[in-house]
Amino acid sequence: MLLASAGAYLAYQNTLPTTLVTNFKNGQKDVPTDGRVLLTFSRPVSVAAVQAAFSISPTPEGTLAEISGQTQYAWSPTKPLNELTTYTVSMKPIYDIGRHRIQGSTWTFTTIIVPHVISIVGPAGPLTDGMEVDPGATLKLNFNDAMEPTTIKVTIGTQVADLKWTADDKSATFSTAGIPSGPLQIQLAAGGRDQTGHLVPGAFTLKSGNYYHDREHTTALRYPALIQIPNDEFARDQNGLQAADIIFEYLAEGGITRLTAIYQNAPDLVGPMRSARFISLKLGRHYKGLLFQSGESQATRNRAAQDPTPQFFDTIGYQFRAAPPRYAPDNLMIRGPSVKAAQDNLFSWIPAFTIGKTRPVLAGGSPAASVNIDEHYSVYTYDPVIGTYQKSEEGHAYNDASLNQRLHIEMLINVHTRESLLDVGDGHGAHIHDYDMDGGGRIDVYYKGLHYGGTWGSNDSHGPLVFTLDGGQVLTLPPGLVWIDVTL
Repeated sequence: MLLASAGAYLAYQNTLPTTLVTNFKNGQKDVPTDGRVLLTFSRPVSVAAVQAAFSISPTPEGTLAEISGQTQYAWSPTKPLNELTTYTVSMKPIYDIGRHRIQGSTWTFTTIIVPHVISIVGPAGPLTDGMEVDPGATLKLNFNDAMEPTTIKVTIGTQVADLKWTADDKSATFSTAGIPSGPLQIQLAAGGRDQTGHLVPGAFTLKSGNYYHDREHTTALRYPALIQIPNDEFARDQNGLQAADIIFEYLAEGGITRLTAIYQNAPDLVGPMRSARFISLKLGRHYKGLLFQSGESQATRNRAAQDPTPQFFDTIGYQFRAAPPRYAPDNLMIRGPSVKAAQDNLFSWIPAFTIGKTRPVLAGGSPAASVNIDEHYSVYTYDPVIGTYQKSEEGHAYNDASLNQRLHIEMLINVHTRESLLDVGDGHGAHIHDYDMDGGGRIDVYYKGLHYGGTWGSNDSHGPLVFTLDGGQVLTLPPGLVWIDVTL
């Protein structure tokens, strides 16, 4: 009788339909975005039959695979499901391997929200890795959900940010004020949560930089413009120094220094302008540009004939004489669009050229918060918050007259070279200083308050000078103003 009962029970079981259950309930909410769908059958079902019957909508990317003995299958997303989205899972009617019918079914589930940072926005827009911000900038941290502010910790470098939350608790602002200039890492610590208890899945990091940037309007140039700028007490403060890529300073005659300012983007006003010197011609060759000046002496003209450099002299329609308080001879000025027009209209044959600028990553160095260049009567003082050197010469603090603010020097280089005094009787009233810019020598580099030693060289008489640190690293020039004092 027991055997008969068992047989009858097995026969009864064989008449039952094959069932299907899932790992979630119909209508379930708070399903993880990386969750998978498990399908468990009471009898074996071929993978082909399951694949033909299964669907999920909206259609995400995913794969369906057998898990165990043709009775359990799993659909797994290949990337996270959309947050706060209702998905519909459907199985069409199919038959198992033993030809038992499996009834079709439909289920729904809704995914959770995963709190995370949407963006960090600076004054100029959203920030991504590698983008820089100005010292003291206010940044805004945006989330995709209302957060629990007491659980959110953001660090700027090693300092904890003071977050100011908006009313909806979806955004918070913070400032970089007081943070020293240099590489900047902004990090959201793991462990924060939204107001419904969902955890931020991991730390968020933005790698940025805290550096001074000149935000004035400029005109882009196809190749560099080298502009001769006097540096006597009657010329200061000059216009347009801050926008220069490189400024070379050197002794002219009579113990007065002169500047050759090199621009790849010309500001709205540059000047005053004066005449060139022998070194100017050499710099014009090295930096493949057009040399702008008021005129030149016979000695310089003779040298230019031996060592050609494209030159642009005082020309009506391009340069102009400024009104008082500037007085001749220190009142010849030029505007950025006129610099471009001179290049395009009269010197279009000069090939395009760009001076490479890449922020250097330097190791070591010795503290150098103050630098004296005695030959130029100059003192440079480092501001660790702004991250630039400020210049005083003969006790005069340098300003850019257009911006009405202190001059910010990103990198200072003292180039040591050989100097010759030439008595050419050209009316200057003193010997002409002639500097070797085609050989090589020692350099002192000052960047971010640190000093580095190295050498300079001219691998190509028609290419930029090459600077190499003592450890062998080729020095790249950072964005912003690089000031180069040429001395013995």
